[in-house]
Amino acid sequence: MTAVGGDPTDSASRGKYADRLDPELWEYIDKVNSWYPPEIVAAFIPEQRAVYGRMCVAFHQGRPEGVTASDGLVATGSHPIPVRRYRMAGKLEAAIVVYYHGGGFVLGDLDSHDDICAEICAGTGFEVVSADYRLAPEHLHPASFNDALAVFEWVAATSALPIVLCGESA
Repeated sequence: MTAVGGDPTDSASRGKYADRLDPELWEYIDKVNSWYPPEIVAAFIPEQRAVYGRMCVAFHQGRPEGVTASDGLVATGSHPIPVRRYRMAGKLEAAIVVYYHGGGFVLGDLDSHDDICAEICAGTGFEVVSADYRLAPEHLHPASFNDALAVFEWVAATSALPIVLCGESA
């Protein structure tokens, strides 16, 4: 499977991006599409989540040396929000990153983006707090936004460090 279908060696099947992306990036795109093909978006959400979860496990690189993680909960008036905190051993933190995982508000969780958060922590030395906001369609808008805001407000109330907001997709 390719990014836009057809033979991955046929530049015509890659559309206007055929010559704009490096072969290494096409290799990565093809690998992603082999695990999470574009047509999966038509599947029922439980199947999408299962396929996405398997892809994330397949791509998981592990945490860099020196990065530790701990799970916790941010209390709200109605429900707890799971979070995962990443810290780099031996580094004095200069900021804190609040990370919101991708998945279009439908997919993803703390585990699916674990290595990304660990890499951010290792690369910057900053503490990273990953928020596991509620997903649609079980929880309609503005549930995910409210969870994201609650985690941000919790970080702002419990840390004097500058805050960096980070995330993807959603």
